Amino acid sequence: MQPHAVNVPVITSVHIECKFWPEDDGWKGVCAELSISVHGGNFEHAKKNMKAALQAFIGSMLRERGARIAA
Repeated sequence: MQPHAVNVPVITSVHIECKFWPEDDGWKGVCAELSISVHGGNFEHAKKNMKAALQAFIGSMLRERGARIAA
């Protein structure tokens, strides 16, 4: 244990390749590596949805890892 340690959140960029394409009702995006797919009314909306889905996925993985370590 470090008596003078301070918890500080660090935001980092991780480049993950995703593919996007137009469909009849908007745009679809997929990150095959993580089995994530999203939909949006336009490209920017699909890209925003992908960013949110990736953040949720990575957050979930980190919480799960933390729970396993604490157990």
